[in-house]
Amino acid sequence: MNKIHLPGETIGIIGGGQLGQMMAASAKEKGFKVLILDPTPNCPAAQVSDGQIVSSYDDLSGLIKLAKKCDVLTYEFENVDAETISEVKKYTDVPQGTKALIVTQNRIREKSFLEDNGFPVVKHAIVNSYSEFTSAIESVGIPAILKTVEGGYDGKGQLRIEDNSFSENDVQELLTSGTCILEAQIDLLKEVSVVISGNSNGEQSVFPVIENEHRNNILHISNCPAFIKA
Repeated sequence: MNKIHLPGETIGIIGGGQLGQMMAASAKEKGFKVLILDPTPNCPAAQVSDGQIVSSYDDLSGLIKLAKKCDVLTYEFENVDAETISEVKKYTDVPQGTKALIVTQNRIREKSFLEDNGFPVVKHAIVNSYSEFTSAIESVGIPAILKTVEGGYDGKGQLRIEDNSFSENDVQELLTSGTCILEAQIDLLKEVSVVISGNSNGEQSVFPVIENEHRNNILHISNCPAFIKA
């Protein structure tokens, strides 16, 4: 059975970006204390929280320090270390777990999960070398986007391939980060988020659909409820 956390308790958030800032502000409004772990001093989330531990996301000692100071622990984005988070479960409540995290922080696992569950995915190919990249261009087509399999966000770890004048050096530089994936570029009308939360008792809550607007590959504003029509 899930533990119920009440105002006055302390929430630990791994990650201090804009999502963490919104989470922290909402938690503070409801009477919770908030501690942030992030490698950047005075990160956005820390500016509206009760304190910050400056540490990398995979630093076990930093995470243990955070876990011992909070009643419940969560994370604000997918580029955190799942193995390390699993290790600190012995120190505090981590209701989110790591099952969804392990899937969403790797683009190959993410696409495999979607395909296995009947969801359509964009045409793509896994790329480990420049020769594999050129073969992928033939199968996926242009325009396309080359992305790192892990670690990319807000447009980072991505290279747009608009035509055949792409730079081999740029491709090789991205490949130094590790395995990449080439995805066909598609025309998007808009982006929406659907949020569903659940607990171990099988209870679920479905939130209003959110419509997101990005500028320069960074989230600019989210409108809730969305402007879309059924």
